[in-house]
Amino acid sequence: MSALLAAHPLLLLAFLLALVLVVLSLEKQAALARVFHYLPSAFWCYFLPMALSTVGLLPEESPTYNFLTTYVLCACLVLLLLNINLPAIFRLGPTALGAMGVGAFGIAAGAVVAYAIFGRWLSDETWKGVGALSASWIGGSANMLAVKEGLHTPDSVFAPMVIVDTIITYSWMGILVALAPWQDWWDQKVKADRSTLDEVNRRLEAFYGGTAAHRGKNASGWHGLWLMFLGGSVGALCLRAGERLPQTTSLSASGWAFLLVTVAGIGLSLTPAAKLEMYGASRWGYFCLYLLLAAIGSKARLQYILKAPLLILMAYVWVLIHAGILAAYGSWRRIPMFFLVTSSQANIGGTASTPIVAGVYQPRLAPLGLLLAIAGNVIGTYAGIAIAQACHWFHA
Repeated sequence: MSALLAAHPLLLLAFLLALVLVVLSLEKQAALARVFHYLPSAFWCYFLPMALSTVGLLPEESPTYNFLTTYVLCACLVLLLLNINLPAIFRLGPTALGAMGVGAFGIAAGAVVAYAIFGRWLSDETWKGVGALSASWIGGSANMLAVKEGLHTPDSVFAPMVIVDTIITYSWMGILVALAPWQDWWDQKVKADRSTLDEVNRRLEAFYGGTAAHRGKNASGWHGLWLMFLGGSVGALCLRAGERLPQTTSLSASGWAFLLVTVAGIGLSLTPAAKLEMYGASRWGYFCLYLLLAAIGSKARLQYILKAPLLILMAYVWVLIHAGILAAYGSWRRIPMFFLVTSSQANIGGTASTPIVAGVYQPRLAPLGLLLAIAGNVIGTYAGIAIAQACHWFHA
């Protein structure tokens, strides 16, 4: 089967598409809700192809993988960034954005310090994997893949990082939810100004009033095809521009291209192109993301995750540094605990889980978690590459 798929790239593409569609359909089954709660569809889209590749059913190399990790990745970034509403994010105010910024700084500081401690026992190119995981924790999975491809991260380095990402994300979410009963204690201890919660709530109600129901209402398969073509075309232009920019250890032509694609996506979100969300732009962006995870998983092997125990220990040290910095900032600036935990989950968890954590602490403010997580997507790719370079300096 592996030889057949390697010889027919379109057949391999069809197989990966079918696998992703099966995973997404299983996610909707009530009987499997608990399984997908702890191991989401993104994990299965990566893990199942990796398992098939390990037993020799999928080829390790194919032009299909190169196409997906270049052009479809560009389309993914553009379509997801189109849904970013920068004016709404800026209206959240200094308390929410300040906590988010400090949380991102904590991720960066934790990455560099943890790598400085554990790097001597890890492979030479682990700094690239740290950069990719940092991009995921500050931004999201699309940022992680952009940094992975931009830095030419080996699959033997990247595969364990996916396992670490899944374990840390959901265990950290559980810790934050468990801390909810301590919210009043923290706010009283630091003498937090809780009036900011009411102000943010008013701003969110003004933004979300009646708009969510119209998102993706007119989406269809044809819309998905031309939206992905649009995103891929923007990516092709950025790839051409990236070839003309200076190449460094941390920034290849494709690395430059993904940074330019991020700029293009943010720019388009400020134009009438943002209305493409009516046709499911972000929905198709996530579909591209799942397809990308399947392609990258196909190039990995299960034996790569043998390095995961040491990486998991490093990641917990990393996250604890992030938490310590956030807590110190919150105590100094008298920030309500809600903003601190929401910002932390927005960094580490992303758009799916952050509204859940926010809703546990302040049910009316669940949308804040979504906006903060989306804000991270804006800087995730840039931060990941910068953190990778900082870790590389320590390794050198």
